[in-house]
Amino acid sequence: MKKIDLLKLRKAAGLSQRELADRLMVQPSFLSAIENGRSRFPDEKIDKLKEIVALDDITDFLTEDTSEVPVIPPHTHALDETDSLSQLLRHIHNLAHKSDGRDKERENDLLSRIDYLSKRNDRLSERLDDLRDSLDSLREENYRLKELLLRNNISF
Repeated sequence: MKKIDLLKLRKAAGLSQRELADRLMVQPSFLSAIENGRSRFPDEKIDKLKEIVALDDITDFLTEDTSEVPVIPPHTHALDETDSLSQLLRHIHNLAHKSDGRDKERENDLLSRIDYLSKRNDRLSERLDDLRDSLDSLREENYRLKELLLRNNISF
């Protein structure tokens, strides 16, 4: 059985894996699986591939397939989720990543820490403002004393 040497074809067309994946509406990981022999190029995408690389005949890019690697079904890598299997896989994925009760506890803990640090920051800001006011007063007093010393011809 023949298979498409997708890597050779893609490079001849000057396309990156991501560019070709975007144009074919598949995941880049799926193209990688094809290029590495872990999957076969889907027959329904051959016409689109010919259109993208602007070739009517891709026989120059066909090679003999001698591998016995299990094929990754192309529908698991499609960007459009029109078939029910893709929708089911997406739903299972979302359920697997749904937050549990521990996430809520961690979130509450983090929120209380944020609240504590925010209040502490406010107190420190007030203290800093007080210290700046004191420093300004001390500078004014220092300036006033220097003027008095200079008016009385006292060196310091």
